[in-house]
Amino acid sequence: MSSVTPSEPVPNLQEDLGARMRFLDKCRPRLEKLEQIRLEKLKTLESRKKLAVPIGVVMTPFLGFIDYWLILFQSGNDDTAAGVSIAGLAMLWGWVTQPKRQYARAYKTKILPEIARLFGDFRYAPKGKIRMQVLKPSKIVPQHQSYSSEDYFEGEYKSVGIHFSEIKLTKKSGRSTVTVFQGLAVLLTHGTRKFHGHTILTKDQGKIGEWFKSRFSNLDRADLVDPEFERLFDVYTNDQVEARFLIDPLIVENLKTLHDEYSGTDMMAAFYQGHFLILIGSHKNHFEPSNIHVQATNEESLLSMHREISQILSIVDRLSLYDRRALKRSQRAAASA
Repeated sequence: MSSVTPSEPVPNLQEDLGARMRFLDKCRPRLEKLEQIRLEKLKTLESRKKLAVPIGVVMTPFLGFIDYWLILFQSGNDDTAAGVSIAGLAMLWGWVTQPKRQYARAYKTKILPEIARLFGDFRYAPKGKIRMQVLKPSKIVPQHQSYSSEDYFEGEYKSVGIHFSEIKLTKKSGRSTVTVFQGLAVLLTHGTRKFHGHTILTKDQGKIGEWFKSRFSNLDRADLVDPEFERLFDVYTNDQVEARFLIDPLIVENLKTLHDEYSGTDMMAAFYQGHFLILIGSHKNHFEPSNIHVQATNEESLLSMHREISQILSIVDRLSLYDRRALKRSQRAAASA
């Protein structure tokens, strides 16, 4: 393995007040347009709520009467078709809450693509996803039968490819569908820094299951020097020297901050084949607009997204995944243009 040197310290992007203020200033014109949509949808929502009460009062006895006769005529049949009342009230509820969904859709189609571009060469696709063929070799993706994704961002930072989205992995268990992973997936790729080995980092994995053991059968526990870190994380690798370089205090701090920012329940990461994959389990739904009753220009949700993406960019800096000389050449060229 070629020798490596620790990367230089980088500014903490999360604490850069100036960057946050510039971000908010650029977002405001777009959010002011969204605020007009919010007010329109909120007005519709409130009017539908008022109508829903008398409509529900009238339709419930009528639908209940239909259900009664359906049950009566099918008393000898195990597969009764009753349930008209539930279906009718569900349709009424869907009609009442439709403005909320329309507001969320407007945020994702009109605002998020614009906000993504504020970070540089970034794109946003509501239903995009990271290719599973790239994720599987990491060895940290749980076995699953179905893979869905939403709120997909992709772009480049210092010539490093960045892909992240909220994903959900499920599988069948008898007649039920079980969620085996739900949360954030972050993939950093195509940088100049290539990983010679395969290193896995896991959070709170005191008891490793059989699936976990079989996946890591060719990896040994990393011999690290920080007892506090080893208390929080387990690290497995087939390259002890590289693992000690990769898992340094600043990288760990970045990962922990991203984990906390995303309200994570667990976390795993893998360095493999020139990629760095992070999986953060979470049931919190990010990249959504604030409640329809909250002004669209509210800053907190935007700052939360800014912090998350800033932490991802900090990891690129810390790992020196970019070519410093090529970056300086492109910066000089951009300045002289």
